[in-house]
Amino acid sequence: MDILFFAALAFFIFFKLSKQFGKIDEEEKKQIEEKLIQMRAVQEQILAQVKQQEKVANEKIVGASSTSITNKEEEKILSELNNITKENLISILQRCNITAEFFISGAKYAFEMVLKAFVSEDLTTLKFLLAENIFTGFEAAINQRKAEEKTITTNLISIKETKILSAAILEDTASIVVKFVSKQINYVVDKDGNIVTGRKDEISEVTDIWTFKRDVTSANPNWLISATNFD
Repeated sequence: MDILFFAALAFFIFFKLSKQFGKIDEEEKKQIEEKLIQMRAVQEQILAQVKQQEKVANEKIVGASSTSITNKEEEKILSELNNITKENLISILQRCNITAEFFISGAKYAFEMVLKAFVSEDLTTLKFLLAENIFTGFEAAINQRKAEEKTITTNLISIKETKILSAAILEDTASIVVKFVSKQINYVVDKDGNIVTGRKDEISEVTDIWTFKRDVTSANPNWLISATNFD
């Protein structure tokens, strides 16, 4: 079963950094060791989610009939798509050996992780989840927030809707656009604790449109978030 997010990448980076220990000074070694600690924490979190997703997926495979009839949730997801998107999505899912329900589950998990990492200024996690151009934007926003000595709080109350809007495959690059509708409490405070944006007692409905991409021919199973739009 193909996994959705980033355990393979975490292992690769860990290995590459570990191989450098004999060629660096003590200060560089200390910095790398700190990065490895952060990576281990992210890796453990990702692997726990992957194991749970694979367990669910395997249970579905065991319980499926020989005619491979999709379950009700799978049928519901596919029924909401137009014919072109449906055909493209089915082709992508088959090449990645996953179900639409499995992808949606992983996308929701990534959504929650990105929100949490952005608020906590966790650049290590963001680098695992985001394509390079998107990561650069998130990093710049975090650095600006630090320079202005502001703190953001985001409480994700619930995800009301997770819906695939479109799917396409160009050459060997698959892209799936997903809409998230969530209820959140968002506010920003300055260095003195004064609220400058938002309110602590206001729940807002937020719509996000994110694009997930992956090279379907690669042995690397990672899906990366390549675009984010906030309404």
